[in-house]
Amino acid sequence: MDASHQLELLLCALKHFDIDVLEANSQEVILNRSYAISLGNKHQYQLLKSGRPGEAFSDVVKLCTFIKIHLDLNEETGAKNSGAGQQ
Repeated sequence: MDASHQLELLLCALKHFDIDVLEANSQEVILNRSYAISLGNKHQYQLLKSGRPGEAFSDVVKLCTFIKIHLDLNEETGAKNSGAGQQ
């Protein structure tokens, strides 16, 4: 799979999982909440958090599931810490 197909596959999967993309190019996909995905050789996806390397994935479904879980947890934690919904 060439880089353009790898990017298209990733963007399609992110859309399917309702994960917002701020910017995308042939090297990197920028997500919200300081997350980015670096596209590597041999179908590798390197998850970056605040510019620091995190988990590496070869399966876009596992990558998107991981991101979705962590984004959902961060949103819940952020809402609790901000006092949202408290009287």
